[in-house]
Formats: sequence, C-alpha cells, structure tokens
Amino acid sequence: MVRYRFREGVHVSSDGDDVIITTPYAARLNQIRRIIRFHSVTDSFKNFLESLSENGVCCELFTINEDPCAQGLEKSDAVFVLEDLYAKGLLSTEIGNSKSAAIRLDPVKSCLRLRRAPLGDYRIRFSRFASIYPCSDGLSISSPLSSANLHLIDRRLFFLLTELASACTEESLRQALPDDLLVHFDDLISLLLSSGVAGLCDEQGVADIDRHAVEAGWTSRDLAFHCQTREHEIDLSRMESSQTAVIQEQLPAKHQRIILQTVALPEPSRIHCDLNFFQVIRDRHTIRTYQNQPISSAVLSALLWHSMRIKEEIICDPGLPRSYEGLLRPVASAGALHSIELYLCVHRCHGLQPGFYHYDSGRHCLGKLSDLSEPCLRMLELAAASTCRAPQAASVSPGQAQQPDVLIVMASRYARQAGLHRQTGLSYALILKDVGSIYQQLYLVATALGLAPCGLSFGSSELFEQASGLPTHLECSVGEFMIGNPG
Repeated sequence: MVRYRFREGVHVSSDGDDVIITTPYAARLNQIRRIIRFHSVTDSFKNFLESLSENGVCCELFTINEDPCAQGLEKSDAVFVLEDLYAKGLLSTEIGNSKSAAIRLDPVKSCLRLRRAPLGDYRIRFSRFASIYPCSDGLSISSPLSSANLHLIDRRLFFLLTELASACTEESLRQALPDDLLVHFDDLISLLLSSGVAGLCDEQGVADIDRHAVEAGWTSRDLAFHCQTREHEIDLSRMESSQTAVIQEQLPAKHQRIILQTVALPEPSRIHCDLNFFQVIRDRHTIRTYQNQPISSAVLSALLWHSMRIKEEIICDPGLPRSYEGLLRPVASAGALHSIELYLCVHRCHGLQPGFYHYDSGRHCLGKLSDLSEPCLRMLELAAASTCRAPQAASVSPGQAQQPDVLIVMASRYARQAGLHRQTGLSYALILKDVGSIYQQLYLVATALGLAPCGLSFGSSELFEQASGLPTHLECSVGEFMIGNPG
C-alpha cells in the first residue's frame, strides 16, 4: 500500500469557505512561512485535506483507489491536488501495510519531482554524497543534492544500505526484498529515485544524480557545506526540531581576556607611502621569505590599527527585539558582528618580547597570554611548512622554509554569530566570509607598509586550543596569516 499524508510542519486551517495551507518553508532572510490558499472549497474537498492531515490517502502512484476519503470528490480532481501538493514538497509518501510504514519519503524542499521505475533492465545505487543517520523510527538517508530524505523504518529494509552502496541490479533487489513488500517493488524503486538519494547507474557505476558533481570534483563534505549555506529556502520545521539549546542573549561585542600583562603598542603615525591605492592593489602578492632583520612593533602596530581596530561601537537594529551590539572596523563584517579575534604568535619583533598575545582592538594594545609555549612553536613550524606546498613556492624546500616574524591567528566567537543566525544556518558561512575580508585587508595594509604577507590555507584548531586555553566551542581558529620583513 502507498499512502500520502501531509509532511511534518504543514498546517491546515479554514478562513470562511477558504482553506489555508501553511507550509514549513520560508526564505532564509524572511522567515514567514509560505501559504497556499484554496478559494471557496467544497465540504468534500475539505474532508480530503483533513484526511491528508490525519490518516493519509491510499494511492498507487497518484491513482486513487476506492478510498472513503475520496468519496464526493472527483478522482481526477483528487489526483490533480495530490500531484500539486507532492510537487510543492508538502506530502510524505509511505510504503507498507495497513498497520505500519516500511519506508517513507519526507520532502525537505518546496519542489519534488516524481520519478517512476524505468522499464527494462537497469542498475540503481545510492548517491555517493548520501549520508545516513539514526532517527526516532529507524534510519534516515539524505543528500545535499536531493529534495527529500528517505527513512528506512522496517529493519528488513536495512539491507538496502549494503546493496545500494554500489550499482545493484533490479533482479538482485527483487530477490532480497521481503515477500509482503515485493508487490510494491515498482513503487519502492520510484520512491528511491524520487527521493534523490538514489539514482540510475551508467556503465561506470556513477548514479545519474551524481554525474555533474562527480565530474566537477566535489567532495561529500564540501558539497554538503555549500548547499547548506547557499540555499535560499529553508525548512523551518526541521531547524526548530533540531534545536536542543537556544542562545537567549547575544554575546557582547567586546570581551576580556585573562592576561599576564598589557603591552602598549606605539601610536600609529601617519603613513607616508609612495604607493597610491591602485598601486597597492597592483603590487599585492604573497611573500614567503624573510630577511634577518625582524619587523618592529611600530610597523606591527600600524598593521593592526589599519586592519582591525574598533573605530566605533554601535547598536544594530535599534528598537527591534533582536537589537544587538555591533562594531565598526576598517574591515567589513556581516551585520557588523565582528566575531573574529586576532591572536599573535610573536616569534621575533623589535620592541616586543616573544610570546602569545591577544589583540585588544578597542584599546589598541596587546594582552600577553603566555610565552612561546610548545603549541605556539608548533603553530609557527606548521605555518612555515605549509608555505612549501604552494605552487608558487616550488623553489622552496621544506628545509629552507622560514618561520614568520609574527603568525596572526584568527579565532571566531561562534556563539556571537549563532545568537543572530541560528535559524538561518548561515553562522559558519558568514564567519568564513569575514575571514576572507580580513585576509584581504591584511594583504593590502601589509603591502602598503612594505611587509611580506602570506595567508595560509589551513591551520590547527587543536594547537590553538592548547595555546589559548579556550575550548573550541567558545573560540575556534578559522584562519592564519604570516607577517615578516621581505627577504
């Protein structure tokens, strides 16, 4: 038996002779649920929608059986409504017996395409981008490329996890399927294909739903992150049900550190630079070698001043419930949140002792957290070694790699972003965008100051946690930048 019912998060209400269906879908930045209004509907139509809200409607691929819920409603009208609601991602589809469902398709986007089982011989497999996780009634399978999740409820269907891990023939699936579900074999294949977590295979065993992503070289994690942070539409019911803790208050814009001592930075003097802005852009490039003469604290002060100092504290969205403290810095930040803090592994610098520092961007000074501990030294070594991996540095061997004068570590206060963006799912994506802005700002200012700048592609969150003493859930390192005098 195939049964359709409204998916979780769909609400049906009446407004006179009209029926209003409130969907679980909304735009990320305008989280008002979308609605569908049926005007001047009949009682039989209302009963039909009520059946979809309660026990569901039994069908065979949108062919209405002699079901009591469809009495008084033309079959063609019922089929049309089902197809429309299905395509809008509002219906869950179940296959099973009269007592329980064995497998269920739950849409997660407001668009769903029905794919029927093909004729003739074929091979089918799960998407290589699919992920499996436990849920309350079995196992759930999802893919960033799909518009629905697939739930395996009957444990007898768990064999699909191994059978469909690679290209599987129709015949082998038929042989493995329990007898009571075999009558719904074509419906089951249709459900697998419609979910988007499985597809038909070509001669190389690549599922049709994966082909373009595979050809482009996407990895599973990169594709999942990309889709999560780029989709304009969100499923509010899923996000609400997944939240176990809610941050009640927005973290303050500025915070204090337990420091050994405060180190005043020289007041930045006006930069007399022969380069104009466009020359700075033209001359900007990565430099990975350094001279014996280290940078001075005055130059380091100018770099930090023109990159990350707090120019002004502001109140964002005043008068609204989500009002919060914001900051203005020389560099841009989404929503003026500025969740990124700068930490400095000072290897050598005239006027500044070696050590691990936090940049106080409000007072424009450094707070010394420790001397150069073992984790700090390892961060410097990792930074130096990473420069040898760049294609432009092919002439630099690992043995010739130089440690920077100063390694700047960018750490994000994640909760500050999450306090505002926990429902949009954009917190970490916005953090990375802020990191990119800071990278470019450091590059341009360093170029104007005649320094050797080098942004790194990776770093160690574990070493930063050891050096700072801060757990990752409070502050996590998200970027590294090397500074020195050009060699």
